Amino acid sequence: MSILDDIVAHKKKELNEKKGMSVIAEIKRKSPSAGDLSGGQDLIAKAKEYESAGADALSVVTDQKYFGGSLKLFQDIRKVTTLPMLMKDFIIHPRQVDEAEQAGADALLIIAAIRNHFHPELLSTLSKSSLTPVFEVATMEELTLPFVQSASVIGVNARDLNTFEIDIDRACTIIKKISKDTTVIAFSGVKSAADVQKYRKAGAQAVLVGESLMKANDVASVIHSLKYEY
Repeated sequence: MSILDDIVAHKKKELNEKKGMSVIAEIKRKSPSAGDLSGGQDLIAKAKEYESAGADALSVVTDQKYFGGSLKLFQDIRKVTTLPMLMKDFIIHPRQVDEAEQAGADALLIIAAIRNHFHPELLSTLSKSSLTPVFEVATMEELTLPFVQSASVIGVNARDLNTFEIDIDRACTIIKKISKDTTVIAFSGVKSAADVQKYRKAGAQAVLVGESLMKANDVASVIHSLKYEY
């Protein structure tokens, strides 16, 4: 083999070892913990920027009162992107599943913490839909719930939904308990490549990033650093 062949062979090995982390970029106008996040930005243009910057999927928060979203915002973004789209809201009723399907969602967030408010037919309606459910957990107890145990995609939230405090180490402890056959998305607290590295080592295959990207001046460099630079 020539020196060039050696270099190329090593580069292939390097790339194989460093496959990167999938990044789900989130559109979120505001939040109870961070206040206004949009700063008057055109959110449709922001979504297009996420796609051109290398995001693997988009998340759009549609709750209106607390997060400033809407179904219309989701639909408008759906028209300008070919990326898979996750709808994030506080889903408790089958009607919301139908709305998500009609809006063109690929996946729908289901929060285990509000399970006591689920309509009796919510999960069965979801199972018959075209949507991929992403079951969000924030505690070990929620991880043991039957509908979570059978899930193909689990989101682990580092944010305590009661206090809104973020603890990545706690989230990583939960992630390590999840079957390797399950796709795991890490939610909240991602501000640097070091945070991604923690989640990746714990076993997450993707990170969902909202506030950091909403506030970023250079979206492309942030997404690249989260995907590869760790």
